[in-house]
Amino acid sequence: MKTKILYFALAVVALALGAASSGFAQSGDGDILQKAINKPSANWQVYGPDQKTSPVKDKTVAGGGGMKVEVQKASANPWEVGAQQPITGKVSKNDVILIAFWAKAEAVDGGAAEANLSAVRVQQPAAPYDAAVQGSAKISGAEWKMYTVPGRASMDIPAGGANVSLHLGSAKQTVFLGPVFVLDFGPDYDLKKLAQ
Repeated sequence: MKTKILYFALAVVALALGAASSGFAQSGDGDILQKAINKPSANWQVYGPDQKTSPVKDKTVAGGGGMKVEVQKASANPWEVGAQQPITGKVSKNDVILIAFWAKAEAVDGGAAEANLSAVRVQQPAAPYDAAVQGSAKISGAEWKMYTVPGRASMDIPAGGANVSLHLGSAKQTVFLGPVFVLDFGPDYDLKKLAQ
């Protein structure tokens, strides 16, 4: 069952990126699955002060659930509150990498349902935490959507030596995080095809 959910979610990734027309998913979901360098899941490890985390079950998101993270106050250092997952594959310098994840926001103190992820990174999991790929994401709305951060890897990281990391501490906010996919398209893929 989990394999079927994974294939479905990867198919949604392909459709969200226009993959059917670009050709990288030509023979079905298996092709895009081969590009995954992580084990896609919603099992986020959340860390930092002034946050409350709880798992959620939700049939409206691929995989059937996620993690609710309530950041109770903004931090001067947004990386002090974050969520991460390990990457099992290697990251090669100059490869085109895509981070794709499901998320939604919840209104806080009568504001809009939005959250600011000041950094979305593929990085080393220990000091100095250098990033191979980095971007940001503005989560808007109370419905699940897929958010993507593409980039070209600036460094090599060996297999099992990286993680995907989200910095959540830039504001008092509530964000729901669903499954994340880290896809490696190799060095010859046109990064412009993944532009948002």
